[in-house]
Amino acid sequence: MKSPLQLEDNAPWRQRFRCNSLGYVYVAPNDPSRGIVHASMQGPTKQTFAWDTTSGDLRPLLPRNETPSYGWLGPNGDFLYYLQDDKGSELGHIVRVPYAGGPAEDLTPELPPYTLRGFDISRDGACLAFDAVYDGYYWFYCIALESDGVPSTPNLVYRALEEAWACHLSYDGSLLAVKSTHRAPHSRRYTVLAFDTKSGRQVAELWDGFDYSVEPVQFSPLHGDDRLLTTTTASGALQPLLWDPRTNDRRDLPMPTAEGSTLPLDWSPDGSKLLVQTKTEEHQGLFIYELQKEKLLPLQHMPGTFRGRTGPYHTGNAASFFGPDGTVWAQWSDAAHPSQLLSLTASGPPKPVLPVSDCPPGRPWRSVSFPSSDGTTVQAWLGLPSSGGASEGPYPTILHVHGGPSGAVSNAFDPISQAWLDHGFAFLTVNYRGSTGFGRDFQEKINGDVGRWELEDMLAARLWLIEEGIADPDAILLEGGSYGGFLTVWALSQEPKLWAGGIAPVAIVDWAMNYADSSAAMQGWARMMFGGTPSDKPDLYRDRSPLTHAAAIQAPLLIFQGRRDSRATPRQMEHFARKMETLQKDFTLVWLDGGHGFTSAATAEHLQETHLKFAYRVLGLQALDVD
Repeated sequence: MKSPLQLEDNAPWRQRFRCNSLGYVYVAPNDPSRGIVHASMQGPTKQTFAWDTTSGDLRPLLPRNETPSYGWLGPNGDFLYYLQDDKGSELGHIVRVPYAGGPAEDLTPELPPYTLRGFDISRDGACLAFDAVYDGYYWFYCIALESDGVPSTPNLVYRALEEAWACHLSYDGSLLAVKSTHRAPHSRRYTVLAFDTKSGRQVAELWDGFDYSVEPVQFSPLHGDDRLLTTTTASGALQPLLWDPRTNDRRDLPMPTAEGSTLPLDWSPDGSKLLVQTKTEEHQGLFIYELQKEKLLPLQHMPGTFRGRTGPYHTGNAASFFGPDGTVWAQWSDAAHPSQLLSLTASGPPKPVLPVSDCPPGRPWRSVSFPSSDGTTVQAWLGLPSSGGASEGPYPTILHVHGGPSGAVSNAFDPISQAWLDHGFAFLTVNYRGSTGFGRDFQEKINGDVGRWELEDMLAARLWLIEEGIADPDAILLEGGSYGGFLTVWALSQEPKLWAGGIAPVAIVDWAMNYADSSAAMQGWARMMFGGTPSDKPDLYRDRSPLTHAAAIQAPLLIFQGRRDSRATPRQMEHFARKMETLQKDFTLVWLDGGHGFTSAATAEHLQETHLKFAYRVLGLQALDVD
């Protein structure tokens, strides 16, 4: 490899971490002059800004040391709401801050710390609903937001033992819709439950049968209209429908010209149109759907990725929505260009809504596919280094596995991948079994069999890279965080001779110990994935833990661990580190003072520098220690 390690301060890969990074935006529906922007616009750390959409002015809403990963703006633009936790632990309380500025007010001081899995405020601003996960249950509460500005104490509407997510309130807050796994507790096939927020009485349920999933999106924006925009997989692909919980009237919305799955993102303020996103394995499109004519109108845009529902576990608002100027405002990126907010129409080219960052362009990705061991087709995204900066393949290669496992990688900007490409590495990110968007069987194949089919797909990816002449078989490194961190360490322990090294920014290495220490929300997920608790499935929890197989690991391994992580917890990593030290393995553990994610671009840049130094060391390219 001819690409030297680029450590200079103005290296393009560093600049991509430092350029303005857009997290999400939202505009208050009842006062569209007020919005919020979550981005790194005035420094290396993402902040939440008050946004005057008329003038474009941005003003920090919170102190620099207060960096929540997500916040919600009230429909009247009066308050910012967010989960205040301990440095990214994801355990805390909902607080609110006046839009004009001021101290944070705790709305649930009587509750224990909780993880948030749903949040909404009714369009009339009178009711707030949230899904708090603690003590082994999912608790759905409503808070009355009185006209005098004083919030009521939380009123319990519903409690569930099985995974139950999302909160959607009708216009006046009288109805609450949630998605529940109570019909299929060991899968994520949902049914929609609707409740009366005052009495807690279940009003109705929308279920399409055990084999399908139904999920709420949002209630009608019109007063007196209690229809709920919903999705179903009953046709084999994701499709929208309208459902009235009070009357049980249902209207499936035909999308004859749509290609792939169709995800509704927003409902126009006048109630006449929907914004929908179409998805295939390779492409995405945005359309206006006219409800009366049942007609799709394509919006003009470039290829790439549009963010759908935002927030932790999609508890937030749509990142693409009907803008206050009559156009659609959409958050777009592709592998070579960072995220930006664009104004889209059906007739003209996209226009930027917020200033576009001056960022060094990256290299494009292309979609590839290959058969796994059982013949199943697996899709992945491939980036290759510029032929001008490195010789043609085979290249040293990063085989990346995403977290989740639900979710999927798309053609979106990623400064980490671009840093590898700048240094002459090929980069392949795999949508392994368990990823969403490839059908129910593909997604659920791993349930109750954690690690098996994901590894088969990773091995198939490795074989394809070698057969195509892309990867040097002796220089393939694994990289992945969270569930991808588990898969990285798992693959090193199961096929130890195939990998040159592994990099895992946060990982689960002992499932039973992690279950004992993690949040109630994480425990609910583990029960679904394993088909029970560690007491129910002790052998499976033990066998699928990399700690059990640590002696087999041969390749060097680098792991980052947050001291306040409630998903991939610290104690299991301490045990793993001690065992690796006893076994005299080439293992580096870097502790970080945070939770499961890293909000600072400066931290992300430093971690990537550490990744690069590690890779150069283990491949014998340059003798550099990991700091």
